[in-house]
Amino acid sequence: MREEVARDGAAVRPATSVPSGQAGVIGPNAALQLAAAMTQMAGAEETGRLFAAAGLSAWLETPPGEMVPVPEVERLYAVLYRDWPETAAAFCTQAGWRTADYVIANRIPALARGVLRALPAGAAAHLLARAVARNAWTFAGEGRLRVLPGRPMKFLLQGHPLALAGCPWHRAVFLRLFRAFVSPRAAVAHVPATGPDGPGDLLIVTW
Repeated sequence: MREEVARDGAAVRPATSVPSGQAGVIGPNAALQLAAAMTQMAGAEETGRLFAAAGLSAWLETPPGEMVPVPEVERLYAVLYRDWPETAAAFCTQAGWRTADYVIANRIPALARGVLRALPAGAAAHLLARAVARNAWTFAGEGRLRVLPGRPMKFLLQGHPLALAGCPWHRAVFLRLFRAFVSPRAAVAHVPATGPDGPGDLLIVTW
């Protein structure tokens, strides 16, 4: 079932725009954490096969430290789902979880982590949603992320890379973040959605 998201009053916080000169790129963790996840779950040889098939072996030899082109990441995941159809979603889930771990350790200051964990769940969720929306360009590229009002909390992603069946990568990122800072009982569901900008993915967070 596809959920309809109204244009008027629904988008309370669009994602921050991609910085000038950074169009058509996404954070390198979209690829690097997939490599780490696949190596852990299937071995380095399988990881090498994937990146070679996608023409990205150089990223394993010298991991990129800056934003990477969206088309190359999309090609990587297309090859993953083509050649590893039975395990691709599991690899994506682990990659998303690892990406969130990286964000927690490297993008959220220790003081902010402490504040989030000390707040009541509702207040922590609100602040975390603001932070996610502000930095969404790092994982959504030139896509759009909207935080929708009300509870359960909903995030609408449109026009983003990694638009995979069931959205396993993004679900895992959000699940890890909300369990770390809002509630260990947090859960993230996904439904296809149609919003102001066309088809998209709706992530529904409960706790």
